[in-house]
Amino acid sequence: MAPARIGRRLNSRFLRLTVENFRTLTRMDLPLGPLTVLVGPNAVGKSNVLRVFEFLSDVARAGIEETVEARGGFDEIAYRGGHHTRSGLRIGLQGVWSPYASESEPDEYSLSLLHRRVAGEDRGRYNFSRNERFLLHTEAGAVDDKAAESRIELRRTTADIDSAAESERQSRPPKVDRMATGLRGEIPVPEDGPSATVIRGFARHLAEVRVFDADVRAARRPSPVGLPGQLLADDASNLVDFLLRLREEHDAWQALLEDVTTLVPSIEDIDVQLVPGTSGRATVQLKERNLRGRTSLADASFGTVRMLCLFALLHDPHPPVMTCIEEIDHGLHPHALELLSERLREASERTQLLVTTHAPVLVDQLEPEEVVICERDAKGASHIPATSTERIREVVEASEGLPLGELWFSGALGGGL
Repeated sequence: MAPARIGRRLNSRFLRLTVENFRTLTRMDLPLGPLTVLVGPNAVGKSNVLRVFEFLSDVARAGIEETVEARGGFDEIAYRGGHHTRSGLRIGLQGVWSPYASESEPDEYSLSLLHRRVAGEDRGRYNFSRNERFLLHTEAGAVDDKAAESRIELRRTTADIDSAAESERQSRPPKVDRMATGLRGEIPVPEDGPSATVIRGFARHLAEVRVFDADVRAARRPSPVGLPGQLLADDASNLVDFLLRLREEHDAWQALLEDVTTLVPSIEDIDVQLVPGTSGRATVQLKERNLRGRTSLADASFGTVRMLCLFALLHDPHPPVMTCIEEIDHGLHPHALELLSERLREASERTQLLVTTHAPVLVDQLEPEEVVICERDAKGASHIPATSTERIREVVEASEGLPLGELWFSGALGGGL
């Protein structure tokens, strides 16, 4: 068992994600716990759930129009089933990110994008617009111990502000840019006011969301070191620098080393060495039992490199609020998945985890409330969740204790081929 360590505890959190007409997600209402594992075969829409967070993260960093254009335009991100592209999509989040919010009185955020043909035009011309809404709990309520609500909504070129804070109230709706977004601070409220402060924190959480899918070739390459405050990159291309930072966190480093040597007993130690003849570039070196010298990560197996990337991610003591992991079982030996499930639960105390998998062996280690069964219908629309948590519990009970993964793989829970 890896040694216990002190890390960041989760305060802000996302409670629910709702989506309409984003890629294959025509209508999704997904509760989000500390650990949420999306289970299903290929091409049922699991990755699209992760792409929603990636989309919001890019909006928080770059803005709405730039994010949509980078993905090839509205037609490429909207649901494409049926004969016509849907004229709008919507993404909503519920969670706790303002001081008086709670699970029973959550904060809310929604972003709607509308793409409608200009009236009277036969072809080619569309209006593209957004509607953005924040519901925040920044003030204590006057009665019944209920938090006071502030509502801010951006509608085309005006902002409707109904704030619990007197300093933010305005006599008439102020003007805003047509594609302004509060996620980039483009709301006409005082910068030091409670709403602006909360929205900045929420936008920062979204901007830091990572959708992790390690690129083994990128992780193997020498890379620059010495960049302060680095998270492990989405593709693990800065693995060398991240390991150097993790080594400064003694308990986290020892826990990672113990896991690696447990899963690959031939490895005795992990080292980082500067590459001769380069300017500040380093590479990961593995000390292997009964072998002279060190083995470069460039010569290690695909599975070993991906395992190192993944467990380094899960031992990060200072992660963002949300971490998404694509195909978490990819390249790992089945015997590693039991330990992986333990590390997922430990990490979920510091970062919410949204994970996709095809592996029954991993699902065997999960609880019903951690599993989300995913399906896709003949029209190309994803059904997520396809089976309720209550139904999963009923099937488990009726099976007299068969493992969840075996039940899913047999088709008893849905989400099969």
